[in-house]
Amino acid sequence: MPIKKSIRLRVRAGDTDYTGFVFNARVVEWFSIGRIETLRSRKITYLNDGRLAVDGRPQDVSLVVGEVYVKFHSPAKFDDLVQLQTRIIEVKDKTIKFGFEVRKASDRKILATGSSTSVCIDQRTVRSANIPNDLAERLRS
Repeated sequence: MPIKKSIRLRVRAGDTDYTGFVFNARVVEWFSIGRIETLRSRKITYLNDGRLAVDGRPQDVSLVVGEVYVKFHSPAKFDDLVQLQTRIIEVKDKTIKFGFEVRKASDRKILATGSSTSVCIDQRTVRSANIPNDLAERLRS
């Protein structure tokens, strides 16, 4: 069964632009929240220095975003309650692909869909690295 995490977010005044609708870049920030909360649901967290920890055990790797794609379907406005669903689509040796769907909570209308690919990097060399086995297993189960 694929790993999924769903959270609710309230559109704040600062999330909107001069049109009164959610600023497009804000949705990319919501995707970041979804990634972090999905990892947290698997007991994978970020330490203050950017490294990942599994069950509190520091790893020598981090995840950086290598690619983001968003398709906007309908706008959200100030004070809308939105539902963000994040799922892990694919775990490869060095990358994790996440999928996203943002819906208006009141009528379930799709507001945005998208994906992002995170690349595992070695914190010392800042080069791509294999995802540690214990971390990969948590993301696949």
